[in-house]
Amino acid sequence: MESEIYDTPEDIIHGSGTRLFDHVAECLGDFMEKHDIKDKRLPVGFTFSFPCQQTKLDEDYEADIMAVVNDTVGTMMTCGFDDQRCEVGIIIGTGTNACYMEELRHIELLEGDEGRMCMNTEWGAFGDDGRLEDLRTEFDREIDRGSLNPGRQL
Repeated sequence: MESEIYDTPEDIIHGSGTRLFDHVAECLGDFMEKHDIKDKRLPVGFTFSFPCQQTKLDEDYEADIMAVVNDTVGTMMTCGFDDQRCEVGIIIGTGTNACYMEELRHIELLEGDEGRMCMNTEWGAFGDDGRLEDLRTEFDREIDRGSLNPGRQL
């Protein structure tokens, strides 16, 4: 397996989503060119660990973007590749999150009741709607005020 690490400049990290994804596409193009695979159509899985609105998957290069998933789902899928009994993915890092496999019959938002689906809990956002206000302390509020996204991902 070939890999390469690409730095992302601070102005791109703190800039618009368009600039960030343009940078990612440029890095992917550079990698494909260096390894002489730019003319091959390859399947790509893309892990993106932040909230975003996904409108399309395959705008850049001759790559078939098969899925865009967050890190929690990517973790579960990676484990599931080796062991299909894997039912849960958990991330503990700068934030936390979990996903799990659920029977469709238990998912009220979808029609049908056969099959299974990965449910991304986004539990790091639990409390963003104010439900935790009665439990938060002065220390919670101080940490939140100093965070990158005050009032979010409590």
